[in-house]
Amino acid sequence: MNKLLLRSLSIFAVLALFLFANTGFAQENPKVKKLQDKVDAAKLKVEKLEAKIFSADSLIQAGQEMVKDAEGELKSLESESKALDKEYYSNIKPLEKQLRSDDKETVTQAKTELKTLDTKYKVDVKELNTKIKEATKKYETGKKLIIKGKDNLKKSKDSKKEADKMLKEAEKAFAKA
Repeated sequence: MNKLLLRSLSIFAVLALFLFANTGFAQENPKVKKLQDKVDAAKLKVEKLEAKIFSADSLIQAGQEMVKDAEGELKSLESESKALDKEYYSNIKPLEKQLRSDDKETVTQAKTELKTLDTKYKVDVKELNTKIKEATKKYETGKKLIIKGKDNLKKSKDSKKEADKMLKEAEKAFAKA
């Protein structure tokens, strides 16, 4: 009988303790849930800011690649321009000598060849200038991307510092509860 009474009493004590603990925990549950929500929101904000940082890094890299490509294109176009000028002036020299000739047929022929050469040169220069404009535009776009990426990176890093701080505070408050 003592054993039965002792068992009943211990079961009753465990149940009472369990009910009392659940009742006390149930009252704190909204508080804990609110703190947990705060922690989750802070983690989400940190993740979003990390994604923005990654995006800004990608912008910077894309801009640097564009600038590098454009610089290479501009150098090649510059050498192409020099070669075109050199070719034009070397082709003009003999024609200018022919223009000073006493023979009218030679002078007339030299004038028509010079006009043809000038027309071809102008077309080639115009085409080259178009390519240079495109490469310059690509270069400028790359520079703009780099600037935009750096601005976004700075803003995102500053915001991430604040978000990390808030996350630590929320985790501390949650750990205390």
